[in-house]
Amino acid sequence: MGTLWPLAVAHRALRTERAGRTLRGRRPTLFSKTSADDLRAILTAYRVVKNGSWPQLHAAMERRAPHWALADEAELAAELEGYVKETETPDGAVRVFWKLGPKFNFAGCNERFARDAGVSSSSLMGSDDFDSRLPWGGQAAKYRADDMEVFQSRTPKLDILERQKSATGEVFWVRVGKAPILAPDGSARGILGMYDILDDKTASKLFFARSQSAPKS
Repeated sequence: MGTLWPLAVAHRALRTERAGRTLRGRRPTLFSKTSADDLRAILTAYRVVKNGSWPQLHAAMERRAPHWALADEAELAAELEGYVKETETPDGAVRVFWKLGPKFNFAGCNERFARDAGVSSSSLMGSDDFDSRLPWGGQAAKYRADDMEVFQSRTPKLDILERQKSATGEVFWVRVGKAPILAPDGSARGILGMYDILDDKTASKLFFARSQSAPKS
Protein backbone atom coordinates (compact mmCIF):
# COMPACT_ATOMS: atom_id res chain seq x y z
CA MET A 1 0.00 0.00 0.00
CA GLY A 2 3.06 2.26 -0.08
CA THR A 3 5.21 3.65 2.68
CA LEU A 4 3.96 5.97 5.40
CA TRP A 5 4.40 9.63 4.68
CA PRO A 6 6.81 11.58 6.90
CA LEU A 7 4.07 13.86 8.25
CA ALA A 8 5.08 14.11 11.90
CA VAL A 9 3.38 17.03 13.61
CA ALA A 10 5.15 19.09 16.29
CA HIS A 11 2.60 20.77 18.57
CA ARG A 12 2.65 22.69 21.81
CA ALA A 13 1.99 20.70 24.99
CA LEU A 14 -1.57 19.80 25.89
CA ARG A 15 -3.30 22.40 28.02
CA THR A 16 -4.85 20.58 30.96
CA GLU A 17 -7.66 22.82 32.15
CA ARG A 18 -9.19 20.08 34.27
CA ALA A 19 -6.14 20.11 36.53
CA GLY A 20 -6.30 23.88 36.76
CA ARG A 21 -2.94 24.47 35.20
CA THR A 22 -1.48 25.08 31.75
CA LEU A 23 1.51 23.21 30.39
CA ARG A 24 3.29 25.63 28.12
CA GLY A 25 5.38 24.50 25.16
CA ARG A 26 6.96 26.20 22.22
CA ARG A 27 4.78 27.57 19.43
CA PRO A 28 3.92 24.59 17.24
CA THR A 29 5.34 23.86 13.83
CA LEU A 30 2.45 21.85 12.47
CA PHE A 31 4.25 19.82 9.82
CA SER A 32 7.70 18.43 9.31
CA LYS A 33 9.15 18.57 5.81
CA THR A 34 7.04 16.61 3.35
CA SER A 35 6.29 16.61 -0.35
CA ALA A 36 3.91 18.91 -2.15
CA ASP A 37 2.00 15.87 -3.47
CA ASP A 38 1.37 14.68 0.09
CA LEU A 39 0.04 18.06 1.13
CA ARG A 40 -2.21 18.35 -1.93
CA ALA A 41 -3.74 14.97 -1.12
CA ILE A 42 -4.47 15.95 2.48
CA LEU A 43 -5.91 19.32 1.47
CA THR A 44 -8.13 17.65 -1.13
CA ALA A 45 -9.52 15.19 1.42
CA TYR A 46 -9.98 18.04 3.91
CA ARG A 47 -12.00 19.98 1.34
CA VAL A 48 -14.28 17.01 0.61
CA VAL A 49 -15.17 16.50 4.26
CA LYS A 50 -15.50 20.20 5.02
CA ASN A 51 -17.89 20.76 2.12
CA GLY A 52 -19.94 17.74 3.13
CA SER A 53 -20.79 18.85 6.67
CA TRP A 54 -19.13 22.18 7.52
CA PRO A 55 -19.33 24.31 4.34
CA GLN A 56 -19.15 27.50 6.42
CA LEU A 57 -15.55 26.73 7.45
CA HIS A 58 -12.43 28.06 5.73
CA ALA A 59 -13.96 30.50 3.26
CA ALA A 60 -10.61 30.84 1.51
CA MET A 61 -10.36 27.14 0.72
CA GLU A 62 -12.69 27.17 -2.28
CA ARG A 63 -10.88 30.17 -3.69
CA ARG A 64 -7.47 28.59 -3.11
CA ALA A 65 -8.19 25.04 -4.31
CA PRO A 66 -7.60 25.73 -8.04
CA HIS A 67 -4.10 26.96 -7.18
CA TRP A 68 -2.98 23.80 -5.34
CA ALA A 69 -1.74 22.11 -8.50
CA LEU A 70 0.93 24.78 -9.02
CA ALA A 71 1.66 25.71 -5.39
CA ASP A 72 4.95 24.62 -3.90
CA GLU A 73 5.51 22.69 -0.69
CA ALA A 74 5.98 25.77 1.50
CA GLU A 75 2.77 27.41 0.25
CA LEU A 76 0.72 24.24 0.73
CA ALA A 77 2.09 23.60 4.21
CA ALA A 78 1.35 27.17 5.29
CA GLU A 79 -2.18 26.93 3.92
CA LEU A 80 -2.92 23.64 5.67
CA GLU A 81 -1.46 25.00 8.91
CA GLY A 82 -3.74 28.01 8.64
CA TYR A 83 -6.87 25.90 8.22
CA VAL A 84 -5.98 23.67 11.17
CA LYS A 85 -5.43 26.73 13.37
CA GLU A 86 -8.79 28.18 12.30
CA THR A 87 -10.51 25.18 13.88
CA GLU A 88 -9.33 26.45 17.28
CA THR A 89 -11.57 29.52 17.06
CA PRO A 90 -15.08 29.51 18.61
CA ASP A 91 -16.65 29.65 15.13
CA GLY A 92 -14.62 26.68 13.92
CA ALA A 93 -15.14 24.21 16.74
CA VAL A 94 -14.50 21.00 14.83
CA ARG A 95 -11.94 18.25 15.34
CA VAL A 96 -9.59 17.40 12.48
CA PHE A 97 -7.31 14.36 12.20
CA TRP A 98 -5.72 12.18 9.58
CA LYS A 99 -4.31 8.67 9.55
CA LEU A 100 -1.89 7.11 7.10
CA GLY A 101 -1.00 3.63 5.90
CA PRO A 102 -2.84 0.31 6.15
CA LYS A 103 -2.66 0.43 9.97
CA PHE A 104 -4.25 3.89 10.05
CA ASN A 105 -1.62 5.52 12.24
CA PHE A 106 -2.32 9.08 13.31
CA ALA A 107 -0.20 11.53 11.30
CA GLY A 108 -1.84 14.84 12.13
CA CYS A 109 -4.58 16.47 14.19
CA ASN A 110 -5.67 19.75 15.66
CA GLU A 111 -5.52 20.60 19.35
CA ARG A 112 -9.25 20.05 19.88
CA PHE A 113 -8.84 16.44 18.78
CA ALA A 114 -5.83 15.97 21.07
CA ARG A 115 -7.80 17.31 24.03
CA ASP A 116 -10.61 14.84 23.29
CA ALA A 117 -8.00 12.06 23.19
CA GLY A 118 -6.56 13.14 26.54
CA VAL A 119 -2.98 13.10 25.28
CA SER A 120 -0.67 15.62 23.65
CA SER A 121 -0.92 15.80 19.89
CA SER A 122 2.78 15.04 19.46
CA SER A 123 2.52 11.83 21.49
CA LEU A 124 -0.51 10.76 19.46
CA MET A 125 1.48 10.67 16.22
CA GLY A 126 2.22 7.11 15.07
CA SER A 127 -0.39 5.51 17.34
CA ASP A 128 -3.81 4.23 16.34
CA ASP A 129 -7.34 4.05 17.77
CA PHE A 130 -6.50 0.90 19.73
CA ASP A 131 -3.87 2.71 21.81
CA SER A 132 -4.72 1.97 25.46
CA ARG A 133 -4.23 5.63 26.42
CA LEU A 134 -7.20 6.75 24.31
CA PRO A 135 -10.65 6.95 25.89
CA TRP A 136 -12.60 5.53 22.95
CA GLY A 137 -11.31 1.96 23.15
CA GLY A 138 -14.86 0.62 23.17
CA GLN A 139 -15.52 2.25 19.81
CA ALA A 140 -12.09 1.58 18.25
CA ALA A 141 -13.25 -1.43 16.21
CA LYS A 142 -16.14 0.60 14.78
CA TYR A 143 -13.80 3.46 13.88
CA ARG A 144 -11.39 1.04 12.21
CA ALA A 145 -14.21 -0.51 10.18
CA ASP A 146 -15.29 2.94 8.98
CA ASP A 147 -11.70 3.84 8.09
CA MET A 148 -11.24 0.60 6.18
CA GLU A 149 -14.47 1.12 4.22
CA VAL A 150 -13.40 4.63 3.16
CA PHE A 151 -9.84 3.46 2.42
CA GLN A 152 -10.81 0.44 0.32
CA SER A 153 -13.72 2.05 -1.53
CA ARG A 154 -11.87 5.35 -1.96
CA THR A 155 -15.27 6.94 -1.31
CA PRO A 156 -16.09 9.48 1.43
CA LYS A 157 -18.50 8.73 4.29
CA LEU A 158 -20.16 11.93 5.44
CA ASP A 159 -22.47 12.90 8.30
CA ILE A 160 -21.94 9.72 10.33
CA LEU A 161 -23.68 9.93 13.72
CA GLU A 162 -22.02 7.90 16.46
CA ARG A 163 -21.15 7.87 20.15
CA GLN A 164 -17.73 8.73 21.52
CA LYS A 165 -16.23 8.61 25.00
CA SER A 166 -14.16 11.59 26.13
CA ALA A 167 -11.04 11.72 28.29
CA THR A 168 -13.27 12.70 31.23
CA GLY A 169 -15.47 9.62 30.79
CA GLU A 170 -18.40 11.52 29.29
CA VAL A 171 -20.16 9.86 26.36
CA PHE A 172 -21.58 12.18 23.71
CA TRP A 173 -22.86 12.23 20.16
CA VAL A 174 -20.52 13.23 17.35
CA ARG A 175 -21.14 13.99 13.69
CA VAL A 176 -18.24 12.58 11.66
CA GLY A 177 -17.08 12.86 8.07
CA LYS A 178 -14.22 10.89 6.51
CA ALA A 179 -12.59 10.97 3.08
CA PRO A 180 -9.74 8.98 1.53
CA ILE A 181 -6.33 10.59 1.13
CA LEU A 182 -5.46 9.71 -2.46
CA ALA A 183 -2.01 9.63 -4.04
CA PRO A 184 -1.53 11.11 -7.55
CA ASP A 185 -1.99 7.63 -9.05
CA GLY A 186 -5.38 7.29 -7.34
CA SER A 187 -4.33 4.77 -4.70
CA ALA A 188 -5.50 5.33 -1.12
CA ARG A 189 -2.79 6.33 1.33
CA GLY A 190 -4.93 7.06 4.38
CA ILE A 191 -8.04 8.86 5.55
CA LEU A 192 -8.86 12.33 6.86
CA GLY A 193 -11.67 12.84 9.34
CA MET A 194 -13.50 15.69 10.99
CA TYR A 195 -16.17 15.74 13.67
CA ASP A 196 -18.08 18.04 15.96
CA ILE A 197 -19.87 17.32 19.23
CA LEU A 198 -23.66 17.37 19.29
CA ASP A 199 -26.02 17.71 22.20
CA ASP A 200 -28.80 15.13 22.53
CA LYS A 201 -31.42 17.51 21.13
CA THR A 202 -29.43 18.22 17.95
CA ALA A 203 -28.62 14.53 17.48
CA SER A 204 -32.29 13.63 17.87
CA LYS A 205 -33.27 16.19 15.24
CA LEU A 206 -30.74 14.77 12.80
CA PHE A 207 -31.95 11.22 13.38
CA PHE A 208 -35.54 12.35 12.86
CA ALA A 209 -34.68 14.21 9.65
CA ARG A 210 -32.95 11.13 8.30
CA SER A 211 -35.89 8.91 9.19
CA GLN A 212 -38.21 11.22 7.30
CA SER A 213 -36.01 11.31 4.20
CA ALA A 214 -35.33 7.55 4.16
CA PRO A 215 -37.07 5.61 1.36
CA LYS A 216 -40.33 4.03 2.50
CA SER A 217 -40.49 0.27 2.12
